[in-house]
Amino acid sequence: MRQLLRTTAVVLLSALLMTACAAAPKIRNYGDFDPRMEREALYVIPFDATLVPPDFGEPVFNEFVDRLNAMRKKTKVAKFVILKEDLKEVEPAWLIKQTYISGDIWGYVEDSGCCSTEMKVKSRIYLYEPGKHEPSMDVFIPLEDFFEHDRISVLAAKTRLGKKLANALADSIIKKLTP
Repeated sequence: MRQLLRTTAVVLLSALLMTACAAAPKIRNYGDFDPRMEREALYVIPFDATLVPPDFGEPVFNEFVDRLNAMRKKTKVAKFVILKEDLKEVEPAWLIKQTYISGDIWGYVEDSGCCSTEMKVKSRIYLYEPGKHEPSMDVFIPLEDFFEHDRISVLAAKTRLGKKLANALADSIIKKLTP
């Protein structure tokens, strides 16, 4: 009986943690961004992910841009262009005239025990319009994942969490850009 109660408690805890993985993005809109306006290019500044392992942050950014481009036809954006230069090298007078996205990833934590791991990460992205110093939209996404080591590897779980994050970020931008 005691074993059955423990097993039930573990299953319920796992289910509770898995539902926490699906936190909805917190989106704040400012101003009158017009998604019907045609844009030749929307620039994407690589995310600041200095507090995140490179094997997590870089794939999230790449997946984010890939998803934007895959869904571009829903929008009036001709192309998404990654700014390759370091942001300090970009002329501020030029950047303020562009529509662009910037963002960051932080708070990445892996808490492993003998049999399971809980992963957490936070991210925020900003959409800027030409001539504005403040974003027209910001999106905050905290995600969590929990997995048992005998069911999935840490690398596979990290990849899964990264894809969830990238897709949630890209989907929120595409939704804003869809007329």
